[in-house]
Amino acid sequence: MAFWAMLALSAGLTTSQAQAPVQSQAPASTAAPSQVEDVEVVARMRAAQVRERVDAFIETNMAPAPGRPLARWNKPVCVATAYLSPQYAQAVIDRVAARIIEAGGDVAGPGCKADVMIVGSENGAETAQTLVKSDPRGFRPSRSATDRGSVALRRFQEGDAPVRWWHVSLPVNVDTGELAVHLDGEEYPTNTVRDASRLRTNVRDDLARIVVVVDFSKTANIRMSALADYVAFVALAQVNPDGDTAGQDTILNLFADPQNITELSQWDRDYLAALYKAVPNRPNVRQQARGIAEEVIRQRNGR
Repeated sequence: MAFWAMLALSAGLTTSQAQAPVQSQAPASTAAPSQVEDVEVVARMRAAQVRERVDAFIETNMAPAPGRPLARWNKPVCVATAYLSPQYAQAVIDRVAARIIEAGGDVAGPGCKADVMIVGSENGAETAQTLVKSDPRGFRPSRSATDRGSVALRRFQEGDAPVRWWHVSLPVNVDTGELAVHLDGEEYPTNTVRDASRLRTNVRDDLARIVVVVDFSKTANIRMSALADYVAFVALAQVNPDGDTAGQDTILNLFADPQNITELSQWDRDYLAALYKAVPNRPNVRQQARGIAEEVIRQRNGR
């Protein structure tokens, strides 16, 4: 969210150099165009590398609802905790809220209804099972388009992951915010098609609810600030719990390298800021990835 200006130094010819014979000036005049050309080539290479990196990061680590583009928050987010001691609860809420604002989102005020619920536990699988059993419709409000499906929900309730999460997203009309998908037990929505375009649709995908279960029996060697950043990342983006983060500079590698990873990386910040800056109503993930990549490139060029 903060950008840095780039400084450039230029050197001029002295009076004695200006009076030098023509032969001595020839090399200098031919050197300048090749210098500029080299800079342009490097810039193109870096932009191409960023696009490839964004594509790979999304493909291996993001998991939107099947057939849907990536979702994000498009309203002020209410962050809450359960079963965390008061001293940790407020610190985690404040850290997650700060990361939401840093990414370009907004946070709701006191007394809001929880959108991101962070649940502390000593047995993550058991807690996840209890949560799903108590509110099955809340975890799967529709048979399609709102979540990763029944198989993924079973996996959320199994295993020994130190942190597990479940995203619910909703396709909504980009102009009105009204639902564009049928929810179980409710009437089918009616949506007016504004115009037809290959670049944008009338529907965007909004994050609606996220539950994050933190198993503190498996996080003893993790800094609380780093853990809160990890939670913040999965609260802001539809991270695939089975993603492949090997070799990538991201907070998602926290549990593989807890000694060296202490906060969101610059790449994490760039990706999240680009996700929240890019046009949200692209027709598919591939076009969305292009938009995110262009935003990352703009951010880096602006430093």
